[in-house]
Amino acid sequence: MEKKVTPFAGQSSFAKEISTLVQTLSQNNASVLLVGEKGSGRRLIAQHIHSAAAKSFGAGYFFEINCRSFTEAQIIDSFKTVSQMISYGQRVTLFVYAVDVLSKPVQSAFLEMIKKQTEKNLNLKIICAAERPIEESVSSDAFISELYSRLSTVVLNVPPLRQRTEDIIPIAQAYLMRFSRKSGLGFTEFSEGAKAAMLSSFWQGNADELINAVQRAFIVGKPPVINESDLGFMLGTPAVGETVEAVGKDGGDKSLKTAVDAFKREYIIRILSENGWNQTKAAAVLGIQRTYVIRLMNELHIDRQ
Repeated sequence: MEKKVTPFAGQSSFAKEISTLVQTLSQNNASVLLVGEKGSGRRLIAQHIHSAAAKSFGAGYFFEINCRSFTEAQIIDSFKTVSQMISYGQRVTLFVYAVDVLSKPVQSAFLEMIKKQTEKNLNLKIICAAERPIEESVSSDAFISELYSRLSTVVLNVPPLRQRTEDIIPIAQAYLMRFSRKSGLGFTEFSEGAKAAMLSSFWQGNADELINAVQRAFIVGKPPVINESDLGFMLGTPAVGETVEAVGKDGGDKSLKTAVDAFKREYIIRILSENGWNQTKAAAVLGIQRTYVIRLMNELHIDRQ
């Protein structure tokens, strides 16, 4: 069964065009190169292309290789795994994140895999993400020209969130609804101050940073309204402990408390992981004291993974 993908949200021309473009790209095996800043939504676009293709051609496998976190040996082994999956008749969407950082030897291995697999069948869809145009690397011989040609049948430039401010509130609203359903918490809207703060933020981390801010608000805020301080624009928010401790007290629904704890645990693990499990850095991101991070880790049984 295909995993449900978060829908696109937004009012910008890019957001309006992307759904149609996704449908077009899902109907063939043309390679796609997504160029844009980190967190701009390239992975989500890749997932939507894969999901749309599944509706036409049947369920397949979304296989992601993160070139920033995988070792060269792991990347090459992943290419071999994809080849094996295809040989068994499995349809695969291969998403290669940060393809622009691959070394020449790994590029060669990637090119060899593409030559073998794309000539044999149509069960492989390749989607790559890069943070900057690769043409300059091709010109300087840092990136293999033939590989670039095979990866760039369609090049899609994904603009940063600050260049499509019409999308900020719709994206935030979409994730507010998603997190509300997932956590069981009764958040229903953003205050006008929160909306103004979101619209005025630079969003260096793009949509990922915005989504992180909304998820943080579910940890430190008090339903039903998310305020500016809940989003982390003002660090050191008071009464964080009171807000978290209030959940499930006074004879509250135990099933709700379980859902909330699971939601908090997943979020805090992600923040810790993104910051190398450095509790001080994680506390800064969360806008709480390091001692409270430790307390939450103990309460939620979080161990370094």
